[in-house]
Amino acid sequence: MIKIEFFSKDKELILKITNGVLIIWLLGALIFTGNNLVDLMLKEPEMTYEEYETTYCINKMEKDDDDYCERMFESFKLNDKREITSQKRNLYTSIINVVIVSAGLGLINRKKK
Repeated sequence: MIKIEFFSKDKELILKITNGVLIIWLLGALIFTGNNLVDLMLKEPEMTYEEYETTYCINKMEKDDDDYCERMFESFKLNDKREITSQKRNLYTSIINVVIVSAGLGLINRKKK
């Protein structure tokens, strides 16, 4: 089993401070990654056209524009796809952040032979 001592007595003060900052950063990155994962996995159910029409279009229908609601629904669906893409990008970025900070902690605290 690998034993890493972040704050041992033989470490210099700057390494102890760096370890403290990186550990706090790693905890924040893990929380952010978990939050992004939950947001991506537990998204709201998709709205059908009928639900969208009853929610947003009944009172706003214009007399001259019959396909107003259909265009708005397509825009709504496109925005939903963009949001999912953005959530995936945020998840990948936060995972990379965790990997980089973990690698930094590992490199700083590796045992010298």
